[in-house]
Amino acid sequence: MPLPNATPSTAAQSRVQHYAAKALVMLALLALGGVVWKVREVFHARQAQERHYAESELHIINQWQAESVAKWRNQRLADAMALSEDALLAKALAQWRAAPSPTNELLLTERLRVLQEQARYSAAYLLDSQGRLLLSAQGAASATLPKAEQLALKSALSSARASSVEPRRDPFFAFPFFSLLAPLFQGTEPLGAVWLVSDVRTDLYPLAEKWPTASQSAESSIVARSSSDVLFLSPLRHRKDAELSFRIPLTQHGDPVVQAVDGARGVFYANDYRHTPVMAAASPVPGSPWFVVSKIDTAEAFANAKSREVLALSLPITLGLLFAGLVFAALQRRARLREENLKLELQRNMHWLEGAQKAATIGAFAYDTSTETFTLSSMACSIFDYKAGQTMRLSQWVSLIHPECRARVLAEHQSVLQQHQSLRMQYRICRDSDQETRWIQVWGEFESLPSEAPHGRVTGTVQDITERKQTEQALADYRTALEQKVRLDPLTHIANRRALDEHVSTQWQRAMRQQRPLSLLMLDIDHFKHYNDHYGHIEGDECLQRVAQALAASVSRVDEMVARYGGALWRRRVCHLAARHRCAASDGDGAKNMRSSGQSGHCTRSLCDGGARHHQHRGGLHSPAVYRAKRRIDSYAGGSVDGPNVI
Repeated sequence: MPLPNATPSTAAQSRVQHYAAKALVMLALLALGGVVWKVREVFHARQAQERHYAESELHIINQWQAESVAKWRNQRLADAMALSEDALLAKALAQWRAAPSPTNELLLTERLRVLQEQARYSAAYLLDSQGRLLLSAQGAASATLPKAEQLALKSALSSARASSVEPRRDPFFAFPFFSLLAPLFQGTEPLGAVWLVSDVRTDLYPLAEKWPTASQSAESSIVARSSSDVLFLSPLRHRKDAELSFRIPLTQHGDPVVQAVDGARGVFYANDYRHTPVMAAASPVPGSPWFVVSKIDTAEAFANAKSREVLALSLPITLGLLFAGLVFAALQRRARLREENLKLELQRNMHWLEGAQKAATIGAFAYDTSTETFTLSSMACSIFDYKAGQTMRLSQWVSLIHPECRARVLAEHQSVLQQHQSLRMQYRICRDSDQETRWIQVWGEFESLPSEAPHGRVTGTVQDITERKQTEQALADYRTALEQKVRLDPLTHIANRRALDEHVSTQWQRAMRQQRPLSLLMLDIDHFKHYNDHYGHIEGDECLQRVAQALAASVSRVDEMVARYGGALWRRRVCHLAARHRCAASDGDGAKNMRSSGQSGHCTRSLCDGGARHHQHRGGLHSPAVYRAKRRIDSYAGGSVDGPNVI
């Protein structure tokens, strides 16, 4: 059913509305793009500002922790220096060593007890110059200094300055400790030393573990450089028992502690021992080989900043979304109006959609050239009716191909594999279960695999097109039948004038090429008008049919044709006959009588010879020639010509 055409004014108005809608959409998109660009610029600016705030905060925390550690270390060294300069302590030790008495011993032990209680030392001992323990806060002691403290004692006595031993573990104590050795002299003669011991778990580590804000990943560590690695002196938040045992090689330049001992200062970004991106800050502890490294995961550091930025930018984003919503609402309103205008037209054409077929079912496959196997999807298995799993061997696939298509399909398949080209083909298969022949269409692409060169694989889709092929064949048959009916006279069931014109044109060209004659005979039934008027049209039609059957039965060559030219007039084309043969054919046809209940009991015909030999076709041959033939026959029969008797 053809659809009604729109009027010119409606079409012009429709185009104007279309262009206006396009312009409105473009303006909306430009405005939205500007808003997005501005929001993006503001977001990046605020993000950079928040990054600066986060870096400044981390740097301040690191400086504060480094200062706290330095203050603790300097306080310990100051205590040791004060003991070395305490002349009364040195005099009391000299008196006790010269004349041991409970009174002198009590004086010394009381002094050691005060150091432990007020200065918060874990232990305090008096030593002789050989490193043997003499007294402790609890009384007499007898032991020998560990090796590291022995070396520090020698250094302290030789330089007359307090010496320290870095935090370490030793069987002498059950905890990690930091040692100080304060030398005591009587004049220039060394008397011994005071050994001060600090438990770093309670004194030093809390200074690095303090973090002023709540955090899930923030941590600070005290590290020191050794010959080939960096040693963690303090515990780690995300690794157990790391203090005084966990080391990182100096070759791991991406770690923040390695960068710190290599000279990095301030805030920088790196990957820590967990291989996690962090923001770190490093500061050296003055007067010591220690470094304080503070860090926090980058994701956590900027998570809050992003949240704040999202909240800060929510207003312009909300306004932008509101504007977009208004534009969308306007477009929707326009669409609804257009929908209402087209609703009636759509309803009239809904039946066009109801007859649409469902989309063809498509399956997927992959062919591996190295193993010569197909991997089929469930739908592909259904198309092939293959129930042995989703893997099919090449031989199994070949057995499913229809024998008439097998050679062509295998040749095409081999060409695709050799030339690495696309696969496009249709062929028939014979399914094993029901022996039904089905048409399928295959689309595929060759994919080279570098790891398996020169092998590759073909991946694509397979579709059952049996119904489509059947429909195409039915349409072709219908078209052929329709073309035959168009070229057939409905009354006499012989060729009509259209078929005759096409046949004459074809044979004329052939005769011209072969330099051979072409003959055309025209026949007309005599007195047909009187016959038709007397017996009626039904008898007249039967007369025409019998004449047509008689003429059709006289055709003996493949390229000859009998056609109804119009009314009671026939043409018979005779090819490749000499003139005398043509005349004989004409005389034979003209003398032949056909019994009928006609006016004189016979049905006679008048003939005209329209032969031609390689000159222009005499298109007006039939009218005067037929009349001349009819007059000659009437003169023989004693009758008269009907006048214009071409029906």
